[in-house]
Amino acid sequence: MRELARNPREIGAMCPSSPFLARSMASLVPAGEGAVVELGAGGGAVTAALLKQGVSLRDLVVVERSAALSAHLAKRFPGVKLIHGDAANLSRFEALQRQPIRAIVSSLPLRSLRKHVVRQILDQVSLVSEPGTMFIQFTYALRGSDQGMARGFERDQAQVVWRNLPPARVEAFRYRARPAE
Repeated sequence: MRELARNPREIGAMCPSSPFLARSMASLVPAGEGAVVELGAGGGAVTAALLKQGVSLRDLVVVERSAALSAHLAKRFPGVKLIHGDAANLSRFEALQRQPIRAIVSSLPLRSLRKHVVRQILDQVSLVSEPGTMFIQFTYALRGSDQGMARGFERDQAQVVWRNLPPARVEAFRYRARPAE
């Protein structure tokens, strides 16, 4: 609640993600090799679901911008690679340059951030991805839209999670190809 009061545009919701939403997002992460990058982990509901789903500690990289939430996550999930940093700088993080990325799981409030910030983040998502990388994002807008999609990605699947407050839509996009400059 303190972080919401301090940075209302940067916190996605007053209530943490429900276990149902967290499990839905984690279930879309493909099995296999490569890093799973979580953006905007907040209190760690999705982080816990990713670990429970079978994502290993060595594969999970959590990126959180808030110092207070980063400290909370470090205590709650010892051993998880935690980057206290901004998703708009993904390609600069050394931990993401060591292995291919199989999935990027985002709880960032992309609809409430400034458009130029969203474009920076989505450009970074495209930059660190390779064919087959999944980008999983939730939104409280229950109707899907291609608006603001990361370049090179195509919608793979979507589902509504009614057992969340408020209900949320989870969308998964698969990276197909690096877009032409």
